[in-house]
Amino acid sequence: MHGASTITQSPPCHSAAVQQFVVSRIHSNIKLTAMTDIRQLLKEFERFAYGESLHTAFTDLLDWILLPFKRYEDKLEQQAALDTYRGHKKVNELARLVTLIGELSEGFRDPLGELYMQAISNGHNGQYFTPEPICDMMAAISVGNPTDGQTVADCACGSGRMLLSAAKINRHLKLYGADLDLTCCKMALINLLLNSLQGEVAHMNSLSNDFYRGYKVQTTLVDGYHMPYYVEFTEPEQSQLWLKPVKEQAKPNFDSPFEPVRAPQPINGVQGSLF
Repeated sequence: MHGASTITQSPPCHSAAVQQFVVSRIHSNIKLTAMTDIRQLLKEFERFAYGESLHTAFTDLLDWILLPFKRYEDKLEQQAALDTYRGHKKVNELARLVTLIGELSEGFRDPLGELYMQAISNGHNGQYFTPEPICDMMAAISVGNPTDGQTVADCACGSGRMLLSAAKINRHLKLYGADLDLTCCKMALINLLLNSLQGEVAHMNSLSNDFYRGYKVQTTLVDGYHMPYYVEFTEPEQSQLWLKPVKEQAKPNFDSPFEPVRAPQPINGVQGSLF
């Protein structure tokens, strides 16, 4: 996680224990090397995905990354998540891959989007994400010099690159992204979490306003660190991105159709001259 964010109230039972376990696995059992090339990420991912399709492995990877960040209502759920992570058959490969993704995310970069384009989509359904320099330029033009807490929204966010570019200008913005592709929504959600940003990601159709699910992203102070977490919801009324129906105003009732009022006498006017 990078930097600091606005302090919010601590959730009933945060997933800090799960995150601490992941960190301990990373630092205790894995020899980290200077892996900064996206090609190395692809190699690590292929090693993690061995024995199953790349698409299935990528979808599973997103869910495993999100597991420690979820807000749990009680300690039993939290412990169950911790046991699930411990019991992963490739926990070492998973921890190594998550570590590398975290390293490559420094500076609000998008390694998940790059991995997705190279290993999964191959341009499927036109899913080539906007290059980072273009996102930076568009954010500079549209966002300008925002104040803390100002909202930035992307109605077709993909992996969240435009939101990350906005965060480069001011990381204390409220970032909102929506996308029709659930995989893209999860990538955008992870990018917000890895950078301790705040806002919301919605799985919805921005054109038809059909809402499927949403994820609120916040941070809480744990042992002096701003730990990010997310809350999943399905009620569209809880979303800041879903367009709420406009209340219809009552129409006045008339006893009879409107008829123009005639003047009692003809009006005779004289047009004046301008000059």
